Amino acid sequence: MQLTAEFAPDRQALVGGPLRGWQHHAHEDALARLGPVHPAELPNGLEVLVTTMGLEPTRDLLNDGRLAKDAAGLRAAMQDQLARKGRPTDLSRIIGPSMLNTDPPHHRKLRALVSQAFTPRRINALRPAVEKTAAELVAALPEDADLIAGLAFPLPLAVICDLLGVPEEDRDQLHDWTTAMMTERPELVVPASDAMFGYLAGLVEYKREQPDDALLSALVEARIDGDQLSPEELLTTAILFVVAGHETTTGLIGNAAVALLATPGAWEALNQDTVAAAVEEAARWDSPIRVTPHYRATADIDLPGGVIPADSVVMIGLGTAGRDPLVHGPTADRFDPTRAPATGNAALGHATFGHGVHYCLGHHLARIEARAALTALRERAPSARLAVDPAELDRGDKVVTSTFAAVNVLLEP
Repeated sequence: MQLTAEFAPDRQALVGGPLRGWQHHAHEDALARLGPVHPAELPNGLEVLVTTMGLEPTRDLLNDGRLAKDAAGLRAAMQDQLARKGRPTDLSRIIGPSMLNTDPPHHRKLRALVSQAFTPRRINALRPAVEKTAAELVAALPEDADLIAGLAFPLPLAVICDLLGVPEEDRDQLHDWTTAMMTERPELVVPASDAMFGYLAGLVEYKREQPDDALLSALVEARIDGDQLSPEELLTTAILFVVAGHETTTGLIGNAAVALLATPGAWEALNQDTVAAAVEEAARWDSPIRVTPHYRATADIDLPGGVIPADSVVMIGLGTAGRDPLVHGPTADRFDPTRAPATGNAALGHATFGHGVHYCLGHHLARIEARAALTALRERAPSARLAVDPAELDRGDKVVTSTFAAVNVLLEP
């Protein structure tokens, strides 16, 4: 999307709002040219600072120890601000002591315990099942299909629920709760997160009595030097796996499919040899994670051209990091699945899966799922095309993630 001289970037677009197509690219990139940090207000009334920076500054900030992720400190800071504004102070249960909201050194213990159960061997063993499920879902799609409802959502949901050991009949309910939790609207977030917390508490107790070979049982049993996950750590970790394990991958699959189908020649050129590069380029250009979940600044942080004051609640923008012209040149704002990979310190060329101690533990699984989905879809419909103008596709009003609500495609052989 090209900017006109009259274009006025909207800071609120950084934290949701009804967006279509790639409108947020223009907003994010324009704000990045104005400065590195911007105030915005979440739907629940919480005032946050959102960053829009290039790749290296974003990675530096993701690894900055002055940005705290401790759950107790975060909740206190957020509730204090909301109380002063006279807004409801109830928060999502996901802001609890999982790896996502824990700082070193305790974070290392949690990550080690979770990694003991979430092993590369366990993930790699899933590949045949992921590819089989993707092929079955694609085969069942009608000729005029919604790729989100028929593929991008059910595939990662099935995979993470199989991995955790969630009964099939409960899975749609988990998705509905996740969707509500992504809005940052307290009237939706709090009941949904409470309900998911209660459901998973019951499932954990069942797994204690009836253990199996799924991940949830492995997390219950995980021990290192006598340490194990506390009940609250276990439940917030389970919530994190459910939410992050399918919501962000749904976005990765949907965003990649739209980018490929909207770019002349890209879908036709897709094959088993090029699909990995296409997924990486989609993650760079149209990150399924718009901003990180909340951090708390424990000190003033000086940035080139701006400052994050101490005690601020901060959400780090990931979109502009991927579209950094200093890394990708003058075509950084274009989707190009043939783009040469970034090298050196800019390896991968994006920060979609994070950086530093909080680098996404499930990145490998997300990539496996996205590659399997696109490969199966390309084999089924080599002449597939979007049924609507991609600029009109609805993004919905989620805050952290950037996913299409629906993507109607004509699956032509």
